[in-house]
Amino acid sequence: MNTHRGSNFRNITAALTLLIVVGMANADAEQGALEAQAARFAAMVAADTEALADTLADDLSYSHTTGWTETKSEFLSTVASGTLDYRSATPRDVEVRLYDDIAVITGLSDLELLVRGDPKSLTIRFLEVSRRTDAGWRLVAWQSVVFQAD
Repeated sequence: MNTHRGSNFRNITAALTLLIVVGMANADAEQGALEAQAARFAAMVAADTEALADTLADDLSYSHTTGWTETKSEFLSTVASGTLDYRSATPRDVEVRLYDDIAVITGLSDLELLVRGDPKSLTIRFLEVSRRTDAGWRLVAWQSVVFQAD
């Protein structure tokens, strides 16, 4: 009878340990995805296309609030040219959902930017999909809409 209880206790302990380890791994992955997002926003604000390129997947689909969609090279050209001159990007209400090496991140972001020289201040609701690679998290898809509170 004690052997059976001891075996059950070891099984429960092993299961709890596994849950803790998986939870810690997910927390690390979530933090990594958020750090990659922060690095991408910082590179956009600095117009540092070299650093920005390192945060983007080669097969990127980047859809702006207007529906205008760009590839990686097109988005980098837009940032480099100053067509979109990001002054600040402040994400909030962010949620991360992990699916193995894929992070789906949703939230709001307050943006200050110049669009072809015209100042804009807006809040967007975004959906981003990032993929974890050996080199880190890379943005695969971005979709945003202008957020207007009811």
